[in-house]
Amino acid sequence: MEFQYKLNYKNLSDRQIVDAVLTIPHNEEAAAYLLYNRYAPLLHKIYAQLTDDKTWYDDCVNELFLHLRGNNGSWHALSGFEWRCTFGSWLKGVARNKFIEVLPKLIENQGQNLSIDNDSDNPEQPTIQLPDHGIEDYERQQLKILLMEAIGQLKDDDQRFVILKRLQGYNSKEIAVLLQKRWQKHGIQKYNNKHELVIPDAAYVDVRTQRAKENLKIIIVSL
Repeated sequence: MEFQYKLNYKNLSDRQIVDAVLTIPHNEEAAAYLLYNRYAPLLHKIYAQLTDDKTWYDDCVNELFLHLRGNNGSWHALSGFEWRCTFGSWLKGVARNKFIEVLPKLIENQGQNLSIDNDSDNPEQPTIQLPDHGIEDYERQQLKILLMEAIGQLKDDDQRFVILKRLQGYNSKEIAVLLQKRWQKHGIQKYNNKHELVIPDAAYVDVRTQRAKENLKIIIVSL
């Protein structure tokens, strides 16, 4: 099922859509339309020039979205575009640089700590963490394989998603944004017990993370 946007962006120019994104309150849906719909063929082409493995395409586009959005949601990177060329030409260069930057980390997880802790600074909280400093010894490698196998057995798609993103170093707010885009792309709609539409936020991510950790402990024991 294709995601239905609240507004019809098809008849708007790139400039009108970008203006909608940059005008406060920022229209993130408009930005999602640009990346996940209008310029999806361009981004697919750029990605295909870098690798034949389609596994990481969605992650690369999500990284591009977060880059344009900025850590504080000000869309500073996007606001730097001065319309001296077409938006597509500008986006092509930005996307290619971002894909080149993040692909090695996504594929190899280079220089990262594998952690699914909500708060690694909390000494009272038990940790599940697998340091990765290049060449791993056999035992550490087996632990990583065991963890990834357990994650693959999680039945809840959102639990798998938030855990994998936390392993890549994202915080709850960032994961919530990525999860929103994932739901939009796949036309996913969920409702709470009050029949209210659920929009993933940091609290939703934290709940899914905690439930995933509890399920992982059960799964790992059985492996």
